[in-house]
Amino acid sequence: MPQTTTINVSIDEDVKRDVETLLDKLGLTMGVAVNLFFKQILMDKALPFQPETQRKHIPLKERLKDFSGEYVFEEWDTGVDVGREIIE
Repeated sequence: MPQTTTINVSIDEDVKRDVETLLDKLGLTMGVAVNLFFKQILMDKALPFQPETQRKHIPLKERLKDFSGEYVFEEWDTGVDVGREIIE
């Protein structure tokens, strides 16, 4: 088993909460997600996304509101379901 190390980062509380909520639905922990992110950087020798300026975090609870102001929660069973939701 590879040797592990601990890193400490500061992150916006709302972003952390929303990311943990989504990762939980995907069956992932924050540690696993960070490892996946770092491994993708190593494979691509670049960030796995194109950084943009002027993009603001919108809390998950706000993104889940439909036009009537009601919350709409999607239930996903797998990462494949989440992927389909993202591209549709």
